[in-house]
Amino acid sequence: MNFRYLNYLFCTSLIVLTFSCKKNLEILPSDAIVADRAITSVADLEQAMIGVYGSMGNTNVQYRTAGNADIIISSLMSDENYLPAENASGIGVNMYKWQISQDDQNAWANWGSSLVVTNPVTYTGSNYAVIDRVNRVLRVIDDIPATTNDEIVKKTRFRGELFALRAFCHFRVLKSYAENYEPQSLGVPYMESINDAPGKVKPSRLTVGETFAKIERDLEESKKYISNYGEVTRLSLNAVNALRARVFLFEKQWDKAAAAATEVINTVALATRAEFPGIWSDANSAEVIWKLKKDTDNDKIGLFYKPSSTVVEYAASLKLINSFNQADDIRFSTYIKIDNTRGAGKTPYLVNKYAHNATTAGLADIKLFRVAEMYLIRAEAYAESNTIANNFALASADLNTLRNARIQNYVPVTYSTKQELIDAVYWERFKELAFEGHRYFDLRRRNLAIDRNPIAPDDAGGTNSVRITSTERGYYLPIPGFEIRANENMVQNPLYK
Repeated sequence: MNFRYLNYLFCTSLIVLTFSCKKNLEILPSDAIVADRAITSVADLEQAMIGVYGSMGNTNVQYRTAGNADIIISSLMSDENYLPAENASGIGVNMYKWQISQDDQNAWANWGSSLVVTNPVTYTGSNYAVIDRVNRVLRVIDDIPATTNDEIVKKTRFRGELFALRAFCHFRVLKSYAENYEPQSLGVPYMESINDAPGKVKPSRLTVGETFAKIERDLEESKKYISNYGEVTRLSLNAVNALRARVFLFEKQWDKAAAAATEVINTVALATRAEFPGIWSDANSAEVIWKLKKDTDNDKIGLFYKPSSTVVEYAASLKLINSFNQADDIRFSTYIKIDNTRGAGKTPYLVNKYAHNATTAGLADIKLFRVAEMYLIRAEAYAESNTIANNFALASADLNTLRNARIQNYVPVTYSTKQELIDAVYWERFKELAFEGHRYFDLRRRNLAIDRNPIAPDDAGGTNSVRITSTERGYYLPIPGFEIRANENMVQNPLYK
């Protein structure tokens, strides 16, 4: 069935169940916003906005939600983690070994896995589910009266957030399921209206270029209405510019990427070494531009790596561990823990980035944008630019600024060739953005091989899980099988046909 069917079936089941208990009430789907009835005031709009953000993944499942999808995909597909022998659950193993099928639920993560079997069965959001909610609110927002200045300001802000959310979610789908990132290649459907007839609307794939154009258009529309208001759990102008910088990077629009990143860098400061660990314990929001807030009853990303006190299912790779100056780089002790006390048959190489909550294991806010990424985007864009004067010096300066904020007694480095700069940027992205959902997509952007050497002694991936290139099927994600079977207009990615 296509990505609207699952939402429809869940709503229908909920209606039947609730109606049997409350026959005298008019029952409406609680999973979708029936906008023309539910939203009649700015106060209703505010509640609807909370619902839209909530649908990004604030559920009670362990970690498999839309908000975490980039992290899960990158951790399983790239070289920042490895599969230790103590992983006996089998969770994610096929994806880790690049033995992916169109019916692999982990491969659905950014498209939309909808029903996850837990106890009880729990509906989780997906990017297309978020988009559908956005479109429902956008359909009625013009008709909502706003009379006071406060209401006018809020309504304007909400409109900006909605366009940005729609762009953000489509971008996450695109970078996961595009055939590749070239303009004429297969992109994804772009949903700009509500499907009021589930099962009837069967969208086809746009090209990558057409999809990017719509994302850019929504972001430009967002900028007309949004501003900075100091709340990092909601989209702001800084977040919109950060997303624009990331989008332009994927499009290879280097000068635009540099300009958008600069808008953020000029507004948001890098965290100091003293502040940096507190970002990951959620003690502070230093350098955070936008994050997905998680409460104690929400999904817990840290449980993906270490689901219990005794088992590690995915460990930090030796390649990543060896990339750090372990003594002087604050990122190493913040991101990774080497615990040689776990005993025989247990990996000592723990992902520590989401383990800093003192009371709830694995609970952490999801940092969707940080200013550190903007320095790395700008450095790459400068290195690639053919029009920006002194581009090598500017790129080197951005790398040195970031490293100086992270590494004690850092000595600046200069680069003389483009390839040296690009390699340095990618190596720095590998370290700075580890376990944040970037590495797999970074390698895809340049069709680089995924190489997991060196291998840990207890690596259970097998010899066929050490290296893969962009010519092989397992390097890419397939369009989900349920979509292909239900929608005759949907085309599978070439290597999965």
